[in-house]
Amino acid sequence: MMGIIDFLQNNNPFLSSREGDFIPLDQESNTEKPYLGPPLIILYAVPKSLDMEELSDMVCDGMPNRKVVNFISTDENNHGGDYDDDVVMIRRLEGMDENGAGGDELLDLSVEDALNTLVATAAATSPPPTTTTTPSTMGVTSSSSSSTASSVGSSRCCPVLYFSGVSNKEMMDTYRIIANEIYTETNGVYWPACAKLVPPAMNKSMRQVLSEISGDHAEAMKQQGTTEEETQ
Repeated sequence: MMGIIDFLQNNNPFLSSREGDFIPLDQESNTEKPYLGPPLIILYAVPKSLDMEELSDMVCDGMPNRKVVNFISTDENNHGGDYDDDVVMIRRLEGMDENGAGGDELLDLSVEDALNTLVATAAATSPPPTTTTTPSTMGVTSSSSSSTASSVGSSRCCPVLYFSGVSNKEMMDTYRIIANEIYTETNGVYWPACAKLVPPAMNKSMRQVLSEISGDHAEAMKQQGTTEEETQ
């Protein structure tokens, strides 16, 4: 599946057309601390058949120097610059429907407010919720087995792994592991998108950002499929 990652890095007209909204998925850049935002991975529309224990193990494999925790110690004056660099949180967000409606209520907050809310809610809850209160509705877009459809729900959004407060290397190592599992769980229907928090996204709604990432990634995957067919 490395070919998919290489394609998305080097041949994605959708990301390049939005310069400043995204960053290159480059392991060597972004090595200086502090990283932007709390150390958090948002799993948007990830198949519900992958439980939090499995996902935590995958994150630990991708970020061996960090520990998956239920909440992050912070204070009102933090602004994302003083988080511990040996921990990371994981949170699920329920996917939107094919019209961009529904999904987790946090989607209607700005990215900055959504991240702060996830951290604050986790700190105030013991233990914090590890799944959404409503079953995920992420689904598949092509014909597949009934077991696959059951495991991922009924909407049409592409899964997104949205990273905050970690290095690019940690992001990419973790993305490769989880992406392979999602690809397997959906019988090859979905290879998830990967994105990282950048300043221009902070004031946008989480719904807009994830919708753009998910939609652009799905289009890029279609383009890759067309390219492969033409070369056969």
